[in-house]
Amino acid sequence: MLLALSLISSTSNSDGLLIGHKRGHRFFVEKIFSSSKGFFPSLKKYYALNQAFDKKILGFFSFQTDDKKVKKILAPFAYGKLFLQININKQKKMAFKSYIIDYEKEFFLSHIQLKSTK
Repeated sequence: MLLALSLISSTSNSDGLLIGHKRGHRFFVEKIFSSSKGFFPSLKKYYALNQAFDKKILGFFSFQTDDKKVKKILAPFAYGKLFLQININKQKKMAFKSYIIDYEKEFFLSHIQLKSTK
């Protein structure tokens, strides 16, 4: 789904939510919810979206990530969630960087290794 989304726009500047479940320390992304203007407009909307997805928001993804986007999710509601930073190279292949949103005196991104099922 992420590949299809990257093909739609030449700038690939979409953001969105990762929907799925967690088993132990493993995250299983089942689907994505794309948003063209950031992750969500407010905390109230985030909670409404989480309810709409049966409390299965697993995390966030972003093409062309910047500090402003990251700061928006470094908050209590996102603690323990997954964050995928996606870049498209010249050959139109996706490169992922994966993080957990963590907290120690302040919120930060903690890099984790991604495992593909392909």
